Amino acid sequence: MYKVNKLNNGMDLIFVKRDSMRSASVMFCIKAGSVHEENENAGAAHFIEHIAFRKTKNRNIIEIKKPIEEAGGSINAFTSKNLTVFYSKIPTLELDTAINILSDISFNASLEEDDIEKEKKIVLEEIAMYDDDPIDIAFENLFKNIYDEDFARPVLGFKETVLNFDKKILNNYYSKFYVPNNTVAVVVGGFDDEKVINLFEKIKINSNSLKNEFKSPILKKEDILVKKTKKELSQNYIINAFEAPSKNSKYYYSTLVLNTIFGSGMSSLLFTKIREEEALVYEVASEYNAYLNSGLFLIFAATSSENLDTYNKKLDELINNFHKREDLNEWFNYGKKRLIGKLTIDIESNIALGMNALESYLTNDRIVTIDETINKIMEVTIEDVVDSAKYIFSNYKYRSFLNPGK
Repeated sequence: MYKVNKLNNGMDLIFVKRDSMRSASVMFCIKAGSVHEENENAGAAHFIEHIAFRKTKNRNIIEIKKPIEEAGGSINAFTSKNLTVFYSKIPTLELDTAINILSDISFNASLEEDDIEKEKKIVLEEIAMYDDDPIDIAFENLFKNIYDEDFARPVLGFKETVLNFDKKILNNYYSKFYVPNNTVAVVVGGFDDEKVINLFEKIKINSNSLKNEFKSPILKKEDILVKKTKKELSQNYIINAFEAPSKNSKYYYSTLVLNTIFGSGMSSLLFTKIREEEALVYEVASEYNAYLNSGLFLIFAATSSENLDTYNKKLDELINNFHKREDLNEWFNYGKKRLIGKLTIDIESNIALGMNALESYLTNDRIVTIDETINKIMEVTIEDVVDSAKYIFSNYKYRSFLNPGK
């Protein structure tokens, strides 16, 4: 099902075959994200993700999008801390079209000055939108106070750096990182192996031997409380976070189960106890961000000022008494069953399966199959989950509050 091809142009090409499908998804994953920037060019990767769709050395804005969408497909992109990913879903008969267009925007973007000035307006609007969102503000306030400089830097960059972008700044970043040997491509679905390899081998871009490191955040070793206010808010936005096991840890899979127990679905522990029984919040959830060498477990909620103290008290009770629960076995079974079920359903999507293979390859330098993952989850015991909870909730406590301002 999975195959990794090492191409002559330096690119790693992952195949995930699904021969019964008549469509395919393609991803060009460049190891260039906000952690590979400096404060002076913060937001460069995200900006390039935008502007690459405007013009390449071979195509204009219509020729980039129309051939894929005209065939019934889709094309999009995203930027993260470690990656810029351009991707497309297309009928198999048009797979060569998607590969050619994605390789063009990945390695041949024009970065013209007039396009840069147009895109600045759009990205600044995106930054303003995030600046208005209290959830994003609460998370950014947390990350910039608990992470090292590279991970504290926002993916979108800063207004000042975006305004300062010009062809020279962007081209220096683009030409350095957006090259085949700093790229992992993924093709998922029904396709002919030999034909696809030939298409990828035709990609000839002059590049050095650069391969960016896939980085992990370094967390502060102290309790941290960040309190901010914002006018015209009616609720308090609260994040409680804790250092958690890395992907290398023996407790990685048990922490996945723990996270599912706490915050996945309307039957989760947080939703059931904090929202349904106590009626303290509208929204409450947990999240587990795991990297190769570190991890973070987060609990997010929004509540009114009159419920804030009660929410904090009830959450502490849930966290501190989790291992003592009389119904712990029931919650353990819920976590394992839901996690395996969600994983099974999620990989029905070619994009989701491709991202799963990519993340696995970048983390482990090999593909961990879905069956391997499910077997690892099946091996998790209730004692493993309890040990994970004790480890996580006894770690330094990172808190971010965004409260209504006067």
